[in-house]
Amino acid sequence: MSNCARLIIIFSTVLLFFACVEKSKLDNRDEMFVKVDDHVLTLAEFSDFFEPLRMDYGQGQENDGLRKARLRFLLQIVEEMIILRRAEELDLHVTDQELNQAIDNMSEGYEEKGFENVFMKRAISFETWKKRLKMQLLVEKVIRKDLAEKINVTPEEISDHCDKYSEQQSHGTQVRVRHILLSTKKQAEQVLTRIKEGGEFAALARLYSTAPESNKGGDMGYVSREELPEALEKAIFSLQLNKVSPVTKTPYGYHIFKAVGKRLPGKVNMDEWIDEIREKVKKEKVEIAYEPWLAQLRSRYEVTVNKEII
Repeated sequence: MSNCARLIIIFSTVLLFFACVEKSKLDNRDEMFVKVDDHVLTLAEFSDFFEPLRMDYGQGQENDGLRKARLRFLLQIVEEMIILRRAEELDLHVTDQELNQAIDNMSEGYEEKGFENVFMKRAISFETWKKRLKMQLLVEKVIRKDLAEKINVTPEEISDHCDKYSEQQSHGTQVRVRHILLSTKKQAEQVLTRIKEGGEFAALARLYSTAPESNKGGDMGYVSREELPEALEKAIFSLQLNKVSPVTKTPYGYHIFKAVGKRLPGKVNMDEWIDEIREKVKKEKVEIAYEPWLAQLRSRYEVTVNKEII
């Protein structure tokens, strides 16, 4: 059973909140909504964090898509809170310097105050966004400390992957691409408009993309035609250098691409290729270890949902 499935079972009653919560119950926004041991998330905090996503579904009555999006977001927040509880055990923190450096990286390319104005358009305060970012940075730090740093990649594993992907030692034309993945067409079009207005692609990827490479500014590295689904291959390989694609729909969501480099057919640099394989194997091993690690943490901590609010 996947981690997501476990959490859905644990919080299945939360669906009632999304289906039938009354406006009068939202008045008490400072009440505890979710608690992991002594770490508390209030209804106000949850609502503030979720507001930018809620805007993507428009105003008016709730619909099934919005309810499902809110449930997914709740499961994500609860997962993060479990990991933040582990951060306390490990005595890990995000310093002001680390937070400010992350903000500087994301705001690169924006004029003064331009970056903060992004949040005004997304109905979230800059301070609320900073709080959310700090949570995510600490989650990443815990995963690195508790998982990634404990995982070794052996020479045998690298050799096996070299043999398995030996055909990749030579390649056709490759494109280095940045990628933004979004859940709704409306949000994708809004982000694309910001890019056309001069917004920095990498910063917007870090802010909004749900793809795994979002924390790297959407950088997917160099990709070849044969490793991409047809819809993405057409969108990426039709791009001129430094140009941005229109919104592209796939079963995964709505994509925006930017071509930032091209390689002509040739041989790969072996040292670089082996480094890429080492990182790929390590990432795969972290992903395999993640679910049992999280399940073990979940069994140690007390997770509570305030049913009085539901």
